[in-house]
Amino acid sequence: MTPNNTFRIESDLKLESDWMPAEAFTRIYSDRSWAVATAIEGVEDPETEEVRVIDVSTGEVVWRSTEEKYE
Repeated sequence: MTPNNTFRIESDLKLESDWMPAEAFTRIYSDRSWAVATAIEGVEDPETEEVRVIDVSTGEVVWRSTEEKYE
């Protein structure tokens, strides 16, 4: 991972939070840890409702909330 990586959040579910704006789930993040923390807030149960963080430059899934392998 290079210092210029950017990250986005994706899920097959609608991501929403009682205290975060909807834009939080569609923006591009320059910090992977912020993207992960935001992604977790978008679903009720991250262990059963998959949400992913994607490296924009490579398209690689760099974090997922479930243990299932993404296809």
